Amino acid sequence: MRRAPQPSVGFAVCCLRFIGKNHSRGGCKMIIRYQGHAFFTLTLENGTVIAMDPYDAFYQYPRRKLTADVVTMSHQHHDHNGTGAIVGEYKAVETTGVHRLGYCTITGIDTWHDHHQGSRRGKNIFFVIEAEGLRIGHAGDLGHLLSEEKVKAIGKLDILLLPVGGTYTVDKDEAKAVWQQLKPAVCIPMHYRTEYDPEMPVTTLEDFLATVNKEHISLPVMRATAGDMSQRPPIVVMEIEKA
Repeated sequence: MRRAPQPSVGFAVCCLRFIGKNHSRGGCKMIIRYQGHAFFTLTLENGTVIAMDPYDAFYQYPRRKLTADVVTMSHQHHDHNGTGAIVGEYKAVETTGVHRLGYCTITGIDTWHDHHQGSRRGKNIFFVIEAEGLRIGHAGDLGHLLSEEKVKAIGKLDILLLPVGGTYTVDKDEAKAVWQQLKPAVCIPMHYRTEYDPEMPVTTLEDFLATVNKEHISLPVMRATAGDMSQRPPIVVMEIEKA
């Protein structure tokens, strides 16, 4: 366990939250919130919070101070490992392989941050989180199309959190290709230019939506269950949480 910069509840309380319920049944709800850039939080039915790729100080994005039980980090760049945004104790997951945590399973798959096997920007971990009967993939700063081996390792996804802005990640056309490779029930785009980072050299959400040309909806919060994924449109645009 790591302790974030500010104090919070004790370890015993966190452990009770971790193992308090069985999350294997399909009727459990997962709540997904978009904090901006590549930072998402998943809240399980018993209140366990999983934070993914947090930023701390990044352009004009809202400065977060959130509690979380688990923090996944796809790579060690400041806009993806900003644990200053996390208050209290948490378990860091920042390596490949299978991490079985009782209430969920997190699998990290080796990928690259660029088209050159990491020689320009290093490695990236594609995390797959299995909880509440759902499989959620967070692609981090994926910089390339996936091999058949990687597609098989990732497996079938209910929800794919996918960078779409290019420059540091796959661009809009490559993002469309990755989406077609993985065939998730729902794709949630991330890592694109917004009002909070107008000078960031990446393309916009609208550029990606025009490229895929598929039905989409916009949601402030997504409440997902294993039984309702087939009823969703293929693209869900998450609104960034206000400060």
